[in-house]
Amino acid sequence: MSAKLNRRDFLRLMAIGSAGLALTACGGGAATEAPSGGDEPEPEPEAPEPEGKLVWYAAQAADHLPPFQAQHEMWSEMYPKVEIEEVFVPWSEYSSKMNTMIGGGETIDVVWLMIDNGQGGPLGVDTWIGRDALIDFTPVFDSGEMKREDYFEGVLENHFKIDGKFWGAPFECWQAVFWYNKTLFDAAGVDYPTEDWTWADYRASAEALTIRSGDAAPEQLGTRCANWNTFVWQAGCPILSEDRKSVVIDSDEAMEGFKEWEYYVGNGYSPVGDETNVFGGLQSGKVGTHSDGNYMWTSFREVSKELEFDFAATLAPIGPAPLPTGRAHRAGYNVWSAFKKTEYPEMAQKFVTHLGYGDGAEPWAATGRVSPLKKFDLDYYQEVAELTEDEKAKYATVLNATFSQMENDYLHPNTVAPDVENTSWGTINTPIAEELDKVILDKSQTMEEAIDIAYQRVLKAIEDAGA
Repeated sequence: MSAKLNRRDFLRLMAIGSAGLALTACGGGAATEAPSGGDEPEPEPEAPEPEGKLVWYAAQAADHLPPFQAQHEMWSEMYPKVEIEEVFVPWSEYSSKMNTMIGGGETIDVVWLMIDNGQGGPLGVDTWIGRDALIDFTPVFDSGEMKREDYFEGVLENHFKIDGKFWGAPFECWQAVFWYNKTLFDAAGVDYPTEDWTWADYRASAEALTIRSGDAAPEQLGTRCANWNTFVWQAGCPILSEDRKSVVIDSDEAMEGFKEWEYYVGNGYSPVGDETNVFGGLQSGKVGTHSDGNYMWTSFREVSKELEFDFAATLAPIGPAPLPTGRAHRAGYNVWSAFKKTEYPEMAQKFVTHLGYGDGAEPWAATGRVSPLKKFDLDYYQEVAELTEDEKAKYATVLNATFSQMENDYLHPNTVAPDVENTSWGTINTPIAEELDKVILDKSQTMEEAIDIAYQRVLKAIEDAGA
């Protein structure tokens, strides 16, 4: 990577070029024309330094705090008189704490929200869009302050844009590629997955990598397969109507996808029931492939060392629908947003931009999380992770799969819940999955009956939410 300016030098240059950065209430006057007679023009009054306080609400975890601290320090150098009050909350309390604060009239200026995840609750961006509570960031993109060309186009336009608008600064995409345990593949003599794999290839590998003892107890499972919605999507069923108001899983394509999902969980090739606790996925060291879940390569890097297995990643197997739908993999997207009720909207907007797009985006990406910004390329991640020469080729497969996934828009929404205003029931993902699991486990009903039970349960949940 090219050498970078010293951060302090860079900030000085930025300060010289951005003297106009100030709250609207502090704006300066227009440029003064030079008077006739050759007299020097009077110097323009210097704009007052921005002042104020922003409340920053975000999820607290051990690996979140170091980048948060770096982001805060960088901001303080640029705007020393704009105080940042940090409210960092554990995930288990995130939604309830936000509701309590806002319900009690407390201020939140800048907030971490999710798109296509946490839908229907305070964590989901849809909740606040429905309440007209967020600042529209489309003008920030239109002005070029955040440049569209710096992002993976399909990800930005198709997933971070809602109702034709942007609602903050995108800062993370889930790295939910198709993971595989190379050590287990080698032991079974099975070829590694490739970008040309189909559903048929995936089936064969799951069967070959599943090992059970004489009493049929599993010792090793072939895959942690994706949830039903990925297979339905890859079969060509969009799951939701175009207006996102209703579920449309009653098509032939949906049935084809459901049956593909049932092959893995119904035949014991993928964890279901009690087995999910034992064979959680690739991190157990006992599962051949892992096609579902938000995991960073940095996490698998540590557990693979501890359990002594090697891993890599590729794109999802190709389903029967045309590309990109045929190999779309579920993904989630995180965004920094600002509430309209902030006392300092311009400075809140600047802070959001700093966190997701400006210099502040760098320490977050350096933890191993994948940004939708193309400027954080493969070389960047390899450098900040301090990979050895031997490690570079290994982890390049993971990151390249992620970049290919985003570049080609091989993505489908993580959450397939329809837009229901003021909903508090969460997502339809869990009700459907649990209902089908029960039927598959007891084998007392057909797949057609199972899908109908799940479908009716979803419709009742939507009806209850809108009541």
